[in-house]
Amino acid sequence: MLKIKSITLNNSNQLSLLFDSTTTLPCLYPMLYINSSLRFKSESTQQAYLQGIKQWYEFWREKHDQSFCDYFREYKSNPELMIKEIDSFILYLENIQEIDQKLIRLGNNPSFNYNTLAHRLRAILSYLNYLLDTFSQVHGKSISPEIARYKSTLSRKADVVKNLSSNHHKAHKNGTNFKSLTEEMKEALYSIISPKALETLFKNKDAQLRNFLIVHLLLNYGLRTGELLLLTLNSIKTDLKTHNTYLLITDTQDRTDTRISKPQIKNAQSVRTILLEKRDAQFIHMYINNIRSRDSKSHMLFLSLQAPYAPLSKSGLKKLIATINEKIKSKYPQFFDKNYVDSIDKISAHILRHTWAYMMLKHSYQSYLGSYNKAQAMENSIESLRKMAGWSLNSTMPYLYASRFISENANLANIQRITKVGAHYDQ
Repeated sequence: MLKIKSITLNNSNQLSLLFDSTTTLPCLYPMLYINSSLRFKSESTQQAYLQGIKQWYEFWREKHDQSFCDYFREYKSNPELMIKEIDSFILYLENIQEIDQKLIRLGNNPSFNYNTLAHRLRAILSYLNYLLDTFSQVHGKSISPEIARYKSTLSRKADVVKNLSSNHHKAHKNGTNFKSLTEEMKEALYSIISPKALETLFKNKDAQLRNFLIVHLLLNYGLRTGELLLLTLNSIKTDLKTHNTYLLITDTQDRTDTRISKPQIKNAQSVRTILLEKRDAQFIHMYINNIRSRDSKSHMLFLSLQAPYAPLSKSGLKKLIATINEKIKSKYPQFFDKNYVDSIDKISAHILRHTWAYMMLKHSYQSYLGSYNKAQAMENSIESLRKMAGWSLNSTMPYLYASRFISENANLANIQRITKVGAHYDQ
């Protein structure tokens, strides 16, 4: 029997593991996977992925009378059976984890939640990809044709999984996946949150300035919510030679953090160093010296402005952005009008990051064009964006922004072509 349990590490962080109740030991490969790929994820995310892996192990035991770890240890150089069994596993999940009953066709079980199935399959595909990348290749040698073929199969399965999730369909149907703020929206946003605004949105000037700084960092440096909330006084560092100021994005591993929902770093690539624009650095220091309470016991950068000056929480940040949303919706309703293709549903920390990513890609591409051809300029821009945003090496996010950028430029080029040759309406 397999059980999912959480253990507490020395830094008080939680690590969820899959235990074999017979041996009372954690299963080897899932443990390595969690520690390598999901260590910085929340406990709930780790457990969600492990639930899919647990079901895969139960399926394998029931069908092959063998532990999957034992199978992979023996056949890791060419785990063909592992790949072949994915389709059977999908049917196994869909049909209430029964192998021997008459199976119905995928997608036709009216009593099954296909969003749940999609989550489970995403977990197992991620896990199997990790196994191929980590254990099925000989160090220092190029990938074998067999492993390349298996990875290609996993990629195709991932596309199938996307079609199982109604949320995926809904998001793409509405076109909201990569919505970002237009220049007009950004100007409106700054007019509302600026410390120099004639009418302060928040209760006093200190709150206005702190909240302006928070939104400004999200929009101009692409910080994730967790990364922003993990900033400490020690996150701001100055270079002795250049006097440049940097923002260090990392996990604080703070045992004294009392927030109920503790912010976390998303992955190992999220740990990065970001150069701050000089005025932004000055603004941060002004906030620290003049607004941030010195009576707080916390070393977090962003605190409540009321005693006991607790660290800003996820719910506090959501409330802050919700206040901005209400104001902009009342003042600029056209930004949310579905009749416009560039409308948005709401302003969120995620949309601010999307906006930054698109601006960053566009700026990098224009910069690289002076020294490289278009293809190489785009590839360099994608890699720059990946590093700045803290995306993992196998993340497709930078390519999605590139696809949007190329599509928009293709539309513009097509209109220019039509204008040049004429529309022939007079013929």
